[in-house]
Amino acid sequence: MECYRELIPGLPDDIASDCIARVTVRFHSGLRLVCRRWRDLVTASDFYRLRERIGAAEDLIFLVQACRGGDCEVDEADEGEKGCDIGSQSPAYGLSAYNVTRESWYRVATSEAVPLFAQIVSVGRKVVLLGGWDPASLDPTAEVRVLDPATGGWRRRTPMAEPRSFFACGAVGGRVFVAGGHDAQKNALRTAETYDPSADEWAALPDMEEERDECQGMEAGGRFWAVSGYGTEEQGRFAGAAEWYDAAAGKWRREEVMWEAGGAACVGVAGGSIWSVGFGREGGGAGGVREYEGVGRGWKEVAPLPAGVKRGPRPCAAVAVGGGDKERVFVMATEEETGGGHRGWVLEVGPRRWTRVETPVGFTGFVYSAAAVRL
Repeated sequence: MECYRELIPGLPDDIASDCIARVTVRFHSGLRLVCRRWRDLVTASDFYRLRERIGAAEDLIFLVQACRGGDCEVDEADEGEKGCDIGSQSPAYGLSAYNVTRESWYRVATSEAVPLFAQIVSVGRKVVLLGGWDPASLDPTAEVRVLDPATGGWRRRTPMAEPRSFFACGAVGGRVFVAGGHDAQKNALRTAETYDPSADEWAALPDMEEERDECQGMEAGGRFWAVSGYGTEEQGRFAGAAEWYDAAAGKWRREEVMWEAGGAACVGVAGGSIWSVGFGREGGGAGGVREYEGVGRGWKEVAPLPAGVKRGPRPCAAVAVGGGDKERVFVMATEEETGGGHRGWVLEVGPRRWTRVETPVGFTGFVYSAAAVRL
């Protein structure tokens, strides 16, 4: 790793830094190999502030997505031309990435199989993958892995206190929160815990008031929410209530009428608002984007469905990306034209305008969870 006195021979370092900062984040792992000075530049936190300042920052969405086992752990140089097969008798999951800024897709290389129905959440510039089903045994797992998107490097971290799948997950204040789901005996859980990625430590939280299997997790208004779900004896009869964790009081607070018949994907957006994105029922029924106005006031309509979307179950996933007046919500849905494959759609929060995302065949599998990172 030869070292030069100048970052780029013949250019002042400030201009050279601007040039290097404009390289798309997908290739940052290679930048570190050029020389020590380049490595020191791109590993410094100031480097990503520079990218933000010069307008080079990119919004990335990471997706836990169904695909063929042989296509899930490909090198990032593979452009995803191989197709996914969500109808396989032995489904496999991989990690896909959509670069919203550059409108490009790629597969994230992993050294180990991604658990089925794993949750994914972003904390700062890192991505945390948790729980789900072990691909071999199909039992819930407690494992935790952390991805550095800038390097493509993965690290095994301290596992959760108990294996769980189909649980609520979100990040608030630099910590990961998990709650509910079910155990290996399919018992719905009330338990919850929180993870500090910087210290690699888990801490127990008080139990929720109710068991919540297949609940949804999100951050909204600086709070972690566990929305809907059902108890062991209710099996599939989703509750309308939600709970949010009051960190100051160290207890859970209940909120009624947070879930409507037919289901939807909930996501927190600007100003602490909670939106639901639902596609109604095939042949009719409610659908569209709604905003929760609070106890006793319920939901209000904010945007219709995008044209061309097939009505049916809730979208694969919904996640807010960006911020301020440029905040958007990314969702996956089944497109009427294709019948079975999923496509991406982006809703601009301000003007309430949908844009269809060109989605290559290799990235049309079912998406279970999603996380957004700005680099």
